[in-house]
Parts: sequence; structure tokens; C-alpha cells
Amino acid sequence: MKTKLYHITIFIAILGFFANLKAQDAHFSQFYANPLYMSPSLAGSTDGARLVANYRNQWPGVSNAFQTYSISFDNFFQSINSGIGFLLYQDQAGSAGLTTTNFGFQYSYNLTINDTWQIIPGIQFTYGNKYIDFNKLNFGDEMIGNGGSGSWGRLTNEKANYIDFAASAFLYSPKYWFGLTIDHLSQPNYTFLNEEMRMPLKMVFFGGMNIWIERSRSKSSSRSFSFSYRFQQQSKNTQLDLGVYWYNDPIEIGVWYRGVPLISANNSTNINQDAIVALLSYNYGPFRIGYSYDVSISGLGWNAQGAHELSLIFEFNQRSSLRKNGKRPALPCSETANPLSSTSRSKYKHKRRRIF
Repeated sequence: MKTKLYHITIFIAILGFFANLKAQDAHFSQFYANPLYMSPSLAGSTDGARLVANYRNQWPGVSNAFQTYSISFDNFFQSINSGIGFLLYQDQAGSAGLTTTNFGFQYSYNLTINDTWQIIPGIQFTYGNKYIDFNKLNFGDEMIGNGGSGSWGRLTNEKANYIDFAASAFLYSPKYWFGLTIDHLSQPNYTFLNEEMRMPLKMVFFGGMNIWIERSRSKSSSRSFSFSYRFQQQSKNTQLDLGVYWYNDPIEIGVWYRGVPLISANNSTNINQDAIVALLSYNYGPFRIGYSYDVSISGLGWNAQGAHELSLIFEFNQRSSLRKNGKRPALPCSETANPLSSTSRSKYKHKRRRIF
């Protein structure tokens, strides 16, 4: 009985969320290991083709909390100086199977400012779908009313389909980088209720700097240390990630803080802080696998058991000559963002063939 009452209470809270708040997008802690999710401008940011897969299990200590998946593919086309990418993303939450699925097409174009700086504008077109299983819903007034519930009258459809757009810009030099993404430009209606509910705009600012890079004769960059940040705002919610990456081929270690300590959370007196994130990744030729764990420092404490996240990047058909002759300066983002852009792995070069 207690278990059933617990689920009913949780779902009433979810209904209140639907009625009074606007949905927020899922996030990935390894944001540079999911570049197309962060910015359309990063489509085609390597010297060839790239396949990326990501999985996030948030709050495993809470039953049916959040699980998020994404897979993306992008390629740089030298003939048109452009990048093209495809992104499939799905987020699942709750015992009623609330599922959000997005499929996006991305295009970016490289513009040279001078010998040091380049800017890459990008756009994204998205088809989205939200789904919830009505058969798994229970309402508190069903128990009181012997099986009848007036809450069902508010639910009109199990699916909500929509079209969405995003625009971005990425400015970078060999040492610094700055990015801006504006998502949900169409502010699509996504509600299951008999009313209008629009997706709020999301703005993402990201950037950083390479603090130092150690070069050697055999490798163009065997060690590096970089700082990066990401700030997101959607509706009244804000999030800031600050972190550092240390790369010593083939291992990368990262640690960063998530929160906005100078701003109270949800108009309360509590400090807006979320987690400390630790990352470990390993490169093997064109492959890179990464694991990160979020240590919660919010009010949830250890009960939610943080978040686990895995990423896998596979780069192929890389044409390093584009970097060497100065046509495309290497993206300065950490090795997580672009593991082969600054580090040459001649051991595997002879195996690569041009397929595009």
C-alpha cells in the first residue's frame, strides 16, 4: 500500500510539473564528448568522419529516474568547406515511460577571419516526439472515487510531435574558443494536456583556453592542459560548468564543478549547486572511450547516487593535411572534443582511406 501511495504522490507531482512549469532539456556531463548535442557549429569539426555514442544514467538510486541516449554522425566536406551532421537523441523518465525523441540534421560552414581566427556558423532542423503511456498512470482521486478520476479529462493525447530549429556560432583560434547555441527557436507545443505549452528557448554559452601544450618530434601534441566552461539558461533555470582537462596521450583526466553558487536555486535561500564531476578517458588510435561520474552536492545528497555517463568516439577518414597546410587550424577544445585534431597517430594513418 505504501508503495502504491508513493507512486501516486510522485505522479501527482509530475502532473503539477506539466501544468505549471516548462520542460527542460536533458544534459550531458561530458559535453565535449557529445559535440553535436551542444552545438550545430561543431558538426564537421574534425578532418573527416566521426561517429559518437553517449549514454547517461542519472540518479540510479531513484526508481525510473532519467536515462538518456544519443548517437551522432558528422563529416567535414573539404570541397564545400562545410560540415554536415545527424543527431538522434532520446530521454526516458518516470514509471509512465515519459519519452522524448529528437532527430536533427545539422549544417555548418567554416569562415576564415585571418591566419589565427575562424568562425563557424551552424544551423539545426529537428523533428521531435514526446510520448507517455496512459495505461501506466494512476491518480489520487481514482482511489477516492472508487476508480473514477476527473484528471483523465485533461489528457488528450499520448504523443506530441513537433518541428524545431537551432542556430549557433563558434569562434576559435589555436588557444581560445567561444561558442553560442540558441535552441528551440520555434518554441514548439509539446503538451499532453488540452492546453498550449511551449518549449522555452535554451541558450548555451561555452568556451575555454589551452593553458599549455607540450610538443615533441614524434607527436604534434603529446601533453596538454586546458580550461573550459559551459553556461546554460532555459526559462528560469541556469547551469554553469567549470572544469579543467589534463591530457597525456593516451589518457585524459577531467574534473569540473556544476552549479551557480552566486544565484539561489528556485528563488530560495539554498545555494544553486549540483555536482562535482570526474572524467577518465582513454584513446586507442581512432577510438576514444570515456567514463564520468557526477558526485551530487545538492540537496539530494547520496540518496540519488549521482549519475553515470559513458561516451564512445570513433573517427575515420581523417585528412590531417588539412591542419598541416594551414587551411583549418586545429580546434583547441580538449582532446575530449576532438581527440585526433591536435595529436598525430601515424601508426594508424596508413589504414585510413578516403570514403567521402
